[in-house]
Amino acid sequence: MKEEIKNSIITEIDDKKASLIEVSEYIHANPELCYEEFKAVERITGYLESLNIPVERNFCDLETSFKTTHSVGDRDIHFAILAEYDALPKIGHACGHNIIATAAIGAFLGCIKAMQKFDIQGKVSLIGTPAEEGGGGKIKLIERGAFRDIDAATMVHPSSGTTRIAGRCTATHSFEIEYFGKPAHAASQPFKGINALDAANLFFTSVGLLRQQVTSDVRLSGFIVEGGTATNMIPDYTKIKYSVRCLEEAELPDLVQKVKNCIEASAMATGCEVKVVEEKGYAARTYSEVLGNVCREALESLGETVLPDFPDDFGSTDFGNVSQMIPTTNPYFSLSKTRVSLHTPEYEKLAISEISHTAIERAAKAMSMTVIETLLNPEILERAKAEKNAAVDINTRPR
Repeated sequence: MKEEIKNSIITEIDDKKASLIEVSEYIHANPELCYEEFKAVERITGYLESLNIPVERNFCDLETSFKTTHSVGDRDIHFAILAEYDALPKIGHACGHNIIATAAIGAFLGCIKAMQKFDIQGKVSLIGTPAEEGGGGKIKLIERGAFRDIDAATMVHPSSGTTRIAGRCTATHSFEIEYFGKPAHAASQPFKGINALDAANLFFTSVGLLRQQVTSDVRLSGFIVEGGTATNMIPDYTKIKYSVRCLEEAELPDLVQKVKNCIEASAMATGCEVKVVEEKGYAARTYSEVLGNVCREALESLGETVLPDFPDDFGSTDFGNVSQMIPTTNPYFSLSKTRVSLHTPEYEKLAISEISHTAIERAAKAMSMTVIETLLNPEILERAKAEKNAAVDINTRPR
């Protein structure tokens, strides 16, 4: 990228940094759960409109989604920058979505400035994507055609340790399991009962033993929602919430079937009836090395230390569903040299600390530079699409 273009992006984001921090602080101070992010969306869209940027609210008939697009010329490249802004129950923005949102806004503003000043052709959209924390907002947007004309996408996520360009993350599948037994007095006539808690315990034992028979990336976790009401009664009903995760989308169906076998075997062994409600969760995140390396170079040019390669992580995100469709890159910006777990009160404080301001600024600049570099050099997108097609071919090959 020419130095004058890069400098225009840097200057624009530096000029807007104070106002972006104000938006971040407002979102952080007003945490809202999935599909209830009305204050956040009003603050973001109001800010954009104050800069004379038109915004489509209620995008794809989702009340807390929005979209704004800047287009120059007729070059057929459309890059999306995604914003998240929902919070977690009880611990607010302990995943730093206030940073995700405002860095995305900054990146979009940097793109507009560069495209206008240097007549860079292409199309860039900022899309507000609600309900990442379990609500699957991006999945609904996909189903409603939001990404149909988009060629590539990026978003940032805060992290700790060393900044990195994210590799894979896990696909998820959840179960709600109910065992139905028969009540009886636990002391005088236990033999007349059918113990639903035994079924639940057998299930947890069997999936515990299953851990030896699965690959190291698999995560199996759950808890008993209901397990009885009194010690002198044979429990006739139990309810379990359970989820499975793995890094490879293609491996998930076999893993799901193994867990279902454990569910059914536990019912059979105890004589219980069982009801299972399944829900496919977020898709595994894939990544573009091509776009990722462009973003890495941008971050490093801004003075950020970035881990080599594309490390995997074991969380899940609905950005994974987007990544299954189009090339994506997902920088993870560190807020702490020492490891601090997301979804904790400690991280909630980090998400509004001084380092969060640096994260907003540098992530915005790096994402903006990645988008503009791609618009300036369409072969980058061509290589990213070819890379993705090759990966799909490998993953769908019969085993």
